[in-house]
Amino acid sequence: MKSEYDLVVIGGGSGGYAAARKASGLGLTVALVEGARELGGLCILRGCMPTKALLETSNRMRAIHEANQFAIKVGKPSVDLDALRSRKSRLVEGFQHWRIKGLENGNFDLIRGHARFNDRHEIAVEGHGTLKAGAVMIATGSVENIPPLTGLADTPYWTSDEIVDLPRLPESMVIVGTGAVGMESAFLFQGLGSKVTIISRSRPLIANVDHAISEAMEKRCHDLGIEIIFEDPLARVDHRDGEFTLQLTSGNTLSCDQLVMAAGRKPNLSGLALEKGGFPADLERLKINEFCQTSQPHIFGMGDVSSPLAVVHLAVMQGEVAAENAAAFLQGREATARWEERLNIFGIFTDPELVEVGWNEEQARQRGFDPVSAHYRYDDQGKGEIVGEKHGLVILTADRKSGRLLGASGLGPHVIDYAHTILVALHQNLTVAEFLKIPSYHPTLGEIWTYVAEELLDKL
Repeated sequence: MKSEYDLVVIGGGSGGYAAARKASGLGLTVALVEGARELGGLCILRGCMPTKALLETSNRMRAIHEANQFAIKVGKPSVDLDALRSRKSRLVEGFQHWRIKGLENGNFDLIRGHARFNDRHEIAVEGHGTLKAGAVMIATGSVENIPPLTGLADTPYWTSDEIVDLPRLPESMVIVGTGAVGMESAFLFQGLGSKVTIISRSRPLIANVDHAISEAMEKRCHDLGIEIIFEDPLARVDHRDGEFTLQLTSGNTLSCDQLVMAAGRKPNLSGLALEKGGFPADLERLKINEFCQTSQPHIFGMGDVSSPLAVVHLAVMQGEVAAENAAAFLQGREATARWEERLNIFGIFTDPELVEVGWNEEQARQRGFDPVSAHYRYDDQGKGEIVGEKHGLVILTADRKSGRLLGASGLGPHVIDYAHTILVALHQNLTVAEFLKIPSYHPTLGEIWTYVAEELLDKL
């Protein structure tokens, strides 16, 4: 460990690792400071990878239950929780191994300890003294956002951290929150056999997506027996003799074996002493520009501490952009690398999956476009009918004046996978007519994008 570096990166998750790797490749001397007990980052250890491993088993259980729709007679399946935990742990250990290898063998110094600012260019690292830095990157991720509900702190509620450990399979479960964690948790435990109820503060069920997509998800939940309580937030929590009693704002009560709090996450900025780095003491989220710079031009943000979406690919994109611009800053050059918000892709791994790519109609209108959209349903599409999709649909949005594609939404089987077709089209700034020149294999689920594009071209 040296005492001076061109760049100090605080946080060794996906964004921080990408930034350190890119910056060292550009010739900068880099220290990556990681204060977590385990190396690997949220996605690998407690987020994306373990949850998807568990959901894969849940989805297959659900498919067995629905097998009679495909002329298959089966008995009642059961899940081996010990074997499921072992499979998940084995997969996570493999993913973690490769990340640790990259962190420990990278062309940068890995320093284990909690970091905080002493001033704008000096970082104190617990147990390691201080580091001088020409530029600093903050990539400390996010933490659970737990609301201050009466009685909640005295109960054994679960968050996503407990869910990935799968302590047990409750008979009944209430989930507070309808973001990615809340919805994926609902489908995970419903598929494994729990009775699930979701508390949604507002309607539509899923915020910031097209209402038609949210309504389709609501219908799928109804088919599966997932109960949804709208616009009646949780007010008080009690726990006695292994049972939760939940009082809602209306005064109504319900009980369950397990409560899950999935009310979202917030940037993990505590303990950094950001005020010594030139930021307000009460800062709740780092604001960054298209170059990933904060209000302090030598300090960069990336990932969950600053992103509009808490997703890995965006953290990696921002980490690499920040690295290029940090090198430019240190060399006295103008920042030129940018991350593009319009290339966002966001997915929820329910059954079927939900995806948003680019801008939907409302978001496009807010940005000054004159958007026009078209819908197409899976139950009117060949492969969609074959796989038995009842409620799913896709939506494509374009600018009326130019015909250029602006975004897409979908609820359908494996729709996140083939939504990358639209992401490529957005990256290349294709018009709807240009997109339709790309052939699609028949019959496939991904072919549905051409169906909706033809509908959209007619409207244009």
